[in-house]
Amino acid sequence: MYKIGLFLMAAQILILSFGSLPAFAMQNPNYGGFYKNYNKPVKIVVGVNMPGQQFGISMLNVKHAIKYLKSKGKQYSIQVVFYGPIVKLLIPKHKMCYNMINMLRSEGVIFRVSKNALILNHVNFKNIPRFIKIIPGGTLQVFKKINEGYTYLIAM
Repeated sequence: MYKIGLFLMAAQILILSFGSLPAFAMQNPNYGGFYKNYNKPVKIVVGVNMPGQQFGISMLNVKHAIKYLKSKGKQYSIQVVFYGPIVKLLIPKHKMCYNMINMLRSEGVIFRVSKNALILNHVNFKNIPRFIKIIPGGTLQVFKKINEGYTYLIAM
C-alpha cells in the first residue's frame, strides 16, 4: 500500500507542459477522465518556484485550464503556490508577472506565497500584493492541497 501511495504521489508530480489542452494536468483518479462525469468543482494546485520559463508555462497552463473548464461548463478551484526564487518577482514593479497574476486573479485563481521563500530571498512581506496570502511553507501547502483532493500541476 505504501508503494502505491508513493507511486500516485510521484505520478501527480510529473512535469506536464504539453500544448494539447486535455493533457494540461496529471489527473486525479476521482475526476473520471477529463472531467466528463465529474459534477464537483475541478480542483487544481499549481506549484511555481522558478522565474522565467517555468513561471510562464505554469501561468499559461492555468489560463488554458480555465478556458477548457469554462468551455465544458465546469466549476473550478485553482490555487497557485509560489515558493523559491520566483518570490522576487511577485512585487508590482515586475509588471509582466504582476499583470499575469492579476489577470488570473480576475478568473478566480487564488494565490499563496511561502513565508520561508520570502525570508530566504530577502523579499519584504510588505511588497507582496495583499491578494497573495502568505503561508508558512510552499511545498507543505502543495501537499496539503493534494491531500484535499487537488490535482498537482507543475512545469519546469
